[in-house]
Amino acid sequence: MKFQNIKYQIFFRIFILAFSLAVNCNYLIAQRSIEYSTITTDYDHVEKFSKLNLVGHDAVVDSQRFPVKDFSMRNLKLRAAYLDIPASTFKLKPFPENSSEQTQAELAFLLELQNKRTPEIIAMTDSMAKVYYSPFVLNPFDADFERNASSPFFIGRNLGKWFNYKNLPETSRVLQNIYQDATYYFFCLKANFMRPRPYQLNKEIKNLEMLSHGFYPSGHASASYVNAFVLSEILPELKEIFLTNAYDVAFSREIRGVHYPSDSQAGKEFARQFVNLLFKNEAFKSDFAKMKNELLKKKLANGN
Repeated sequence: MKFQNIKYQIFFRIFILAFSLAVNCNYLIAQRSIEYSTITTDYDHVEKFSKLNLVGHDAVVDSQRFPVKDFSMRNLKLRAAYLDIPASTFKLKPFPENSSEQTQAELAFLLELQNKRTPEIIAMTDSMAKVYYSPFVLNPFDADFERNASSPFFIGRNLGKWFNYKNLPETSRVLQNIYQDATYYFFCLKANFMRPRPYQLNKEIKNLEMLSHGFYPSGHASASYVNAFVLSEILPELKEIFLTNAYDVAFSREIRGVHYPSDSQAGKEFARQFVNLLFKNEAFKSDFAKMKNELLKKKLANGN
């Protein structure tokens, strides 16, 4: 299409560039919970909090951090599978201060979710709490091996029962490498920010589990979105499903009272930066090609 007016040409090109960038970043998809739709119908519920004031007004409250003595350093000892870069490469904005309007609104939201918990909802969050990969569980005779090896396949579970670590050894290897790198870096960020847990700031919050590390960003959100972004590069037609699955894992952490919505958003932002860097790494790109080939072949063999 040829524009006569140069202004329209410039506007059109800027619009196309912005649209393409948004698509590549997966930010045009408005997300909402599927698994937890009985307690929320909001699209991208984090957005309503991000518009609030994040500056605190109580210096004593704002100085609170996750206790250093309680922080487990184990994941900070991991070694790179693909990315060997400074943790400072990842740029996350500081979390909202503890006494800020935003944090107080997020705490009130967590209390609302708490009041909507049912035995069925709690059971579902219990299940999603187990969706994480530990690079330290490698022995097939370990009681936690099956859960651990299966976790990287949770985000793509809609593909069918064939999508599992036993059927896809190369995919499993690459996903485990990805999780290992991601885990190291988001734990570095947690150690840097040391955001206090919601139940440290509001004693009314009845958290469903105790954790040995800071909050920001959410590790479950980070890993799940990393997984979703990588799988979306192989099966872009299923991108919305993968991202919704990641959204639900992140949201489950809020229902359990162990993460703020802004922790979930920070996890998503970390994941996008992390995956962008992965696709600049030659070793990863070589492994990704093998993973993609294996996954697509198996998908075709299973008739979907």
